Amino acid sequence: MSDTQDRHVEQDRQAGARMTGAVIVISAFLFLGKVAGYVKEAMVSDYWGLSGGLDAFKVVYNSVIILVYTKAEKLLRPTYLPIFVQHRDKGREEEAWRFFSTSTNVAFLVMLAITALCTGFAPEIIRVGWPGMDASTAALAVSLLRIAGAAMVLLVMSVMTEMTLHSYKRFTAPALAEAMMRIVLPITIFGLVAAWGMGPSEGRVGVSPQALRAAAIGVLIGAALRLLVQLPALWRKLRMYRVTLNLRNPDVVRMVRLMPPVVVGLLASSARTYFDSRFSVDAGEGIYTALDFARKIADAPILILPLAVALVVFPFVSEWASRENREMFTRALVSMTRVMAFIFVPMAAGLIVLALPAIRFLYMGEGAFTMEDSFVVRRALIPYAAGIPFFAVESSLDKWYFALGDTATPNYVGAAAAGLHVLIAWFGVHVLKRNVGIIALALTASKGIKVILLYAMLRRRLEAIRGSEVASFVVRLACATGVMVVVLILASNALGGMVVDAGRIERAIFLAVCTGVGAVSYLISAALLRIEEVGQVIGFLREKIGRRFGGR
Repeated sequence: MSDTQDRHVEQDRQAGARMTGAVIVISAFLFLGKVAGYVKEAMVSDYWGLSGGLDAFKVVYNSVIILVYTKAEKLLRPTYLPIFVQHRDKGREEEAWRFFSTSTNVAFLVMLAITALCTGFAPEIIRVGWPGMDASTAALAVSLLRIAGAAMVLLVMSVMTEMTLHSYKRFTAPALAEAMMRIVLPITIFGLVAAWGMGPSEGRVGVSPQALRAAAIGVLIGAALRLLVQLPALWRKLRMYRVTLNLRNPDVVRMVRLMPPVVVGLLASSARTYFDSRFSVDAGEGIYTALDFARKIADAPILILPLAVALVVFPFVSEWASRENREMFTRALVSMTRVMAFIFVPMAAGLIVLALPAIRFLYMGEGAFTMEDSFVVRRALIPYAAGIPFFAVESSLDKWYFALGDTATPNYVGAAAAGLHVLIAWFGVHVLKRNVGIIALALTASKGIKVILLYAMLRRRLEAIRGSEVASFVVRLACATGVMVVVLILASNALGGMVVDAGRIERAIFLAVCTGVGAVSYLISAALLRIEEVGQVIGFLREKIGRRFGGR
């Protein structure tokens, strides 16, 4: 066996531990960022409730800046990272960095052009994209887009540094950068509001335009920090960067050839996001914000562990695909799926049961967010919560296809699913005259169908998986989750009277008690049913505790 093969065998042996450590680090920083995000949302809901001015900020931030940034990231990650990893894994670092230089320079110029178009034609974009906005709200949205638009360039440049660090299996700096961006946003928003006295005056309903402009400045500062925090971790490697636009580089050509299916998928998902915002604005004032509030609760669990897993696993599966190591490739997929199902199926069920207490804890303080608002948000949260298991595995599942150099299958299936989503949402809003709930249901139904199809189509590329083992796991998981749901309902009914008119502290205690009781009942049931993941968790904790205290 050659030295390279020996090195690969040793790396494969250590892969599980390295991935676990990286997932823990990323999850911790993501959790920190999510806490900062929910602090911001709680303060925003107390200050301004479901108002039209806040809709303007969320349209600009969610449906323009973050939309462009996330779509650029989704275009670059599957087409850039596997090629860079392949060169780095085979010792061709100079080639990898020639590829990085041209890719980064092209991305910078393209994003500069997009930002110029978005800011220069901001009135036309807002008017055409969201014609349901009244004149004052649309004018505010234009102002916010022109202030925060440059954040798109900074965010995409930060993605290039993040992907390159991930290729070297360095995950801490990118995770810290993401957390810093999330933390700086609420600090900047409310720091400027306090310093400049831009909060709503007493007795006035609505959002101060100056306060929302402070929010746009916060977006710009956060994006800059996301890039700057990562640069020191890549500093020694940046000496290989060149100011070049060698579009004939074979790796760049290969990258471009992988892009058309990704572009189709991105256009479809962008259309889905746009139509969601369009239908919600058509449905009435505050519906867009209600959907956003509900989605943030449903996204909280899947934007921590599943995102961490997806980020960490991609460079590993790219290496295994490059070496045609089907055993490790298949084993990793099965392990990922089981762990995600073990965690997120009961989490989805629990959130459905506790939807209203969770909403009232997060958003309902002494401010403008009312009891009626909480029921509106719940109508969106329950369908979103039902889709959590599908959302949790989707981002990781795509990486197995991308590692194989297949950008077509997941993106064409995703485009078809996005079309189904738009059809369901349109029919619900304009024919059935429903609003917030049907738009959320459209996402869960379309994503669920996409994930099921992708698993079915990937099986022929894997080693054999025993169907009886899969069926046994599904049945046992369903039984354990059912027991947990019964216990949660009983506990919430017994304790619900204690928090009818309570404040946030009492609501937090209620949620903590119910969640703890539900989690304990689920783990006991899972252990009695011999679901293997329980033993793995216990074994992991025993090992860590033993190392910590045994060495003292």
